[in-house]
Amino acid sequence: MLEVFSDRVVISSPGLPPAPITLASLRKGKYRPCSRNPVLAQCLSFFHRIEERGSGFKRMRQQMLDHGLDQPLYGTDTGYFQVTFPGPGENIDRLRAPKAPILVTPTIEAQLSKRQKVILAQILKAGSVTSGWGVKKFGIVYDTIHRDLNDLVDLGLLKQEGKGRTTRYTLKEPKP
Repeated sequence: MLEVFSDRVVISSPGLPPAPITLASLRKGKYRPCSRNPVLAQCLSFFHRIEERGSGFKRMRQQMLDHGLDQPLYGTDTGYFQVTFPGPGENIDRLRAPKAPILVTPTIEAQLSKRQKVILAQILKAGSVTSGWGVKKFGIVYDTIHRDLNDLVDLGLLKQEGKGRTTRYTLKEPKP
């Protein structure tokens, strides 16, 4: 059931979250995904009707925070599991709806290490970095800087140009 109010949207589903997921673990964001109906979930996944099994609560939370809203609230009411999405209320200015794609959203920024943030700042300043620059800057071995740079590539923030010693990392152009 979907209810839309002026200050929130509430989605209600009969029953409780499937065991072993609890409301407390959902609120903390620390739970192992499981399905109430694994056969249905497998079918939906097979036919590409769901993106990634078990990622929905995490993605909803990220999208709320990325757009300047509070995280979803989880609860129960008369045998129904409820997810409440708080709206901005009277403070519409807190909404963040980007006109152009955001390079680093708050949820991605929370995943970055201090070194990775320095790497991004250097790329913004100089246009690119190399693994050699990272080894000198941080006093670390090549494996460590490669791991940091590859994590940034995997997050869709950087692109790798060249191979071997000529490899440079630059900002990935956002999709229009």
